[in-house]
Amino acid sequence: MDRKTYHIIQLLFKYYRETLSVSEKAELDAWLAEDERNRELLKSYEHFSRFIQDMHFYGETDVENGYERVFRKIEIQQKKMVNRMRWIGWGSVVASLLIVVTCMILWQRGTNERERHSMITLASPDRSGVQLQLSDGKTISLTKVLEVQETDGRNVATNDTAGIVYQNIQEDMSQGEKIMYNTVITPRGTEYLLTLSDGSRVWLNSDSRLKFPVKFSKGTRRVELVGEGYFEVAKDTSSPFIVNSGKLEIKVTGTSFNIAAYPDEKIVQTTLVSGSVDVSCPECAATESVSLVPNEIAIFVPKVQKIEKKRVDITPYIAWHEGFLTFHDESLGSIAKKLERWYDLTFEFDQPETKELVFYGSIKRHENILQVLDMLRCTNLISFTIIDSKTVRVTRL
Repeated sequence: MDRKTYHIIQLLFKYYRETLSVSEKAELDAWLAEDERNRELLKSYEHFSRFIQDMHFYGETDVENGYERVFRKIEIQQKKMVNRMRWIGWGSVVASLLIVVTCMILWQRGTNERERHSMITLASPDRSGVQLQLSDGKTISLTKVLEVQETDGRNVATNDTAGIVYQNIQEDMSQGEKIMYNTVITPRGTEYLLTLSDGSRVWLNSDSRLKFPVKFSKGTRRVELVGEGYFEVAKDTSSPFIVNSGKLEIKVTGTSFNIAAYPDEKIVQTTLVSGSVDVSCPECAATESVSLVPNEIAIFVPKVQKIEKKRVDITPYIAWHEGFLTFHDESLGSIAKKLERWYDLTFEFDQPETKELVFYGSIKRHENILQVLDMLRCTNLISFTIIDSKTVRVTRL
């Protein structure tokens, strides 16, 4: 589900609750005027209003039982509605609407109740553990330092709430001068923004590291990434910007793109937002190389040493950078890995097949993990058991 669809669902939810603001009502009216199918969707939504009322009633007294009773009703009615609306192809939208609205109400009515009755709570991740490794190997905490001083005594960067900013050192490197490298390390549960000496900005996702020169040499700008990073590269046609990630080399001059290259994943993904990039594998037996334009993704499979590119909706690939956890046709196993990195947890599965279940959804990245689990649980496909403060067991229903 893309963000626009999710926003419309929120407007419909507020419409039923009669909590639309003047501007939101105007926005909903404009959307309804765009297409007859939109008005049909509103009618179908109103058709289910009594079930939503049931959810509120049952939710006041018994969240779990209320959910089961109402969802069974919705499933039956949904089948009828999908058949009736098949001619306009909006059955899947109605289904999404029902699931999201149901989950919204469950959040409001049920999360606090479950938290009160849970004997074990999940530990909150430590989001203050970002580290900086200097050229001599010394590691310092970026939560405790305001200025970064290198081994030669120079202040090379300043650090504040907006992230670390490296100075644009103008003097040329002397012949034989050793390049000094720094590395920013983001443990699980953390993210960080850094500005390199050329003005390029990099957002590092959790469980990642970026190695880069304190000062770039003439003719090339090269960094090394492990994990995931979103790049906004300062344009300089005379000095290409190169990201090395495992066997891959991503080359640009000025552009915005995302790279997901976690060692425990089977693929490496490069997603282009703007500009252009060249993605290659110099170390592959048969040299692999593709060029991307905006809204394309390059998928590299290290096992077979092949790069494939395709056109995609880039929303789920860059959503983390915008503060969302977004899943489009994504397996539960893949979702669990993202949640493990961001919330510093471990998921255990009752059987391998459970990992293959596919989900759609979007939630703010800084929501409590219990709310995220509730969103997944209320699909009626899986349940969760909190084993200890860092472990969650997933069972297929």
